[in-house]
Amino acid sequence: MSLRRSRGPLAAVAAAGTIAFLGVSCGGGGSPSTPTPSSTPTPLVTPSPPTGGGGAGSSNCPLGKGSVGAVCAKGTARLTDAVFAAQDSLVQTKPQLFDKTQEAGKGTGQYLVLDQQAYLNGIVSNLTAAGFCAQRDPDDYNYEVIQVKNENDFSESYDVLSGAGYMRRSGTYRDTCTPASFPVDRGDAPPPGSGCGKPYPPPITRFRVKVHIPGEIDILDSTALVGPDPAYCALIGYADGRSNCPVRVEGSPERTACETWAVGYATDTGRPGPTWTRQPDGTLCTGTASGCTNHETNQYELNVTRGGTYRATGRNGAYGEVYVDRPQ
Repeated sequence: MSLRRSRGPLAAVAAAGTIAFLGVSCGGGGSPSTPTPSSTPTPLVTPSPPTGGGGAGSSNCPLGKGSVGAVCAKGTARLTDAVFAAQDSLVQTKPQLFDKTQEAGKGTGQYLVLDQQAYLNGIVSNLTAAGFCAQRDPDDYNYEVIQVKNENDFSESYDVLSGAGYMRRSGTYRDTCTPASFPVDRGDAPPPGSGCGKPYPPPITRFRVKVHIPGEIDILDSTALVGPDPAYCALIGYADGRSNCPVRVEGSPERTACETWAVGYATDTGRPGPTWTRQPDGTLCTGTASGCTNHETNQYELNVTRGGTYRATGRNGAYGEVYVDRPQ
């Protein structure tokens, strides 16, 4: 069965790329302490635009770098008090960021946030001032999740802003990563806000291409594969021991984003997916004369009217081919 790729999440991912965030920053060494509120408000933090390397200051954590292979799961939160203290300090020192007449539950102290970027950046700054390493998670396309650590054996993530725009004090803890998951050298990794998080896909090595629906017009289907990498395939959910696999299991909310990053955009249509050509001359699929036409809605599929060999190629040059047995 052909893989149906929903294009819906891409709009959110693209829009998210425009949201500014504060990169990793860190205070001095030693044991973290609770921030001491200032008696007078300090200027608002000015958000800086996201960068592919995780933002300014990503190399300033004296605790060292995290691991791209960190495993993250729900556990026992250990840094919740520090995150709450950072929020409390922000409410006291920067009251202009909040509307204290509106709360997410009367008496909860979860005020409506008027400047969300300054609020999120301010929490990072307060954690930094307390001696922690902290950043806004570059793999969260809303940039609303705070990552924090006080050693390299683990790090934790906290969702400190509700979807309605209020401070979040209940259910903020998301997961613990072992070892610490940040900061990392992103290198050839999905850009911040892409929607494709850890574990980052290794490079595409080939495409599986097949005749999906034969008929008056044959419809070809392609699937980008990575590997051989049995460890990665197992990590993303394939339990059958395979060593070559798609970038995510079918149905994963990250599949579209990870495929878009790993495969790239077709050179002729500009759509997410492979570039289709007819071999051996590499003719682009432009219609009747070429014998093939890009599918109307899905770049991973191809309409074919003439026999021959057809190739799907990704941004890194990896490709797959299939021979279609029909009149030339």
